[in-house]
Amino acid sequence: MENNRIERAFFFLLKSGLWGENIWEADLFPLSAEEWSAVYARAVEQTVEGLLYDGLLLLAPENLPPRQMRQKWSVSVDRIERSNRLSNDIIAEQHIFFMTHGLCPILLKGQGVAVAYGAPQHRVCGDIDWYFDKRRHFDLAQLQLTKKGAPTLGRGSPVYLWKGYETDLHDRLFDFHNPFSKNLLKQIRADFPDTTLTIGGREIAVLAPQIQVVQITAHILKHSLSFGIGLRQFCDLAALYDKYAAKLDGKRLELLYSDLGVINWISAVHQLLVDYIGLPADKLPFASNTMDSGLSIIDEVWHGGNFGFTDTSYIKETEGPYIVRKNKTGMLLRRLTKYFSHAPKEALWFPFIHLLNKRKR
Repeated sequence: MENNRIERAFFFLLKSGLWGENIWEADLFPLSAEEWSAVYARAVEQTVEGLLYDGLLLLAPENLPPRQMRQKWSVSVDRIERSNRLSNDIIAEQHIFFMTHGLCPILLKGQGVAVAYGAPQHRVCGDIDWYFDKRRHFDLAQLQLTKKGAPTLGRGSPVYLWKGYETDLHDRLFDFHNPFSKNLLKQIRADFPDTTLTIGGREIAVLAPQIQVVQITAHILKHSLSFGIGLRQFCDLAALYDKYAAKLDGKRLELLYSDLGVINWISAVHQLLVDYIGLPADKLPFASNTMDSGLSIIDEVWHGGNFGFTDTSYIKETEGPYIVRKNKTGMLLRRLTKYFSHAPKEALWFPFIHLLNKRKR
């Protein structure tokens, strides 16, 4: 990864925004209007413009971007704040809806992770994800949403629109693909019971921090093996590590990742969190060989953007409202080859389970 001024300024502001500290780097600022425009564009690509904005506020007045850029950035952050408030209200509405029909969903990712941030309202919110422990509850939730008239996105998965917000239903908690990992994951889930958060005035069930960390980590790995993942998801993991450091059983996590065969990949993730996100090394849940992982993932994350949508390696075409990647097979093989030595079990099983799930739809 090139160490140019735009990248350095980007990660400086990201760290400042996340951790509320301005460790001054006098050679970075001021930036030109063109450089500020490039930093902002990168922040939007990575969906972390709200986090960088918080870092922006810590700069000395003479190092702030031009007024027009500040106004543009402020409007974007205001939109993020309003979207977060609306998302919280919709989560509360949906929770009432599901509970009224005898369903007890668990909120995954998203707003359940946002509370780990210093400024939760500045995390860009995406889909609303609900998990159902029982398959019949998962099926019933789809039936009730259909009866309500909620439209589906028609992409082969149970994704519904509720007041314009994508709502994704899940009957699978962890995105690990090795079928022999089920008992390990079942046991750790049982050992760390679910908890609740107040969202939109409602007590909403969420995963315990230990399980939330595993679930987010699995989500990052799944997308790393497929089309790519952006910095926001790594920020999520860093925020969880920071907020719940005292509640995480590091030895148990290290043993789980070793048994799952992903411990070398975790070392590379931890290296990214420390070097680029600015997470203090003592906030990692267990000592990690961050300098010896042998795998650098920052380049593909930086150039790929949020879920790889700005990765120029893909041929992209527009089909209706969606951007469709056309050369997926070749890219998938290259990714699986890259990650095989660091997460061999997942890289081996990923294409088989992916294909099986695709045929079931």
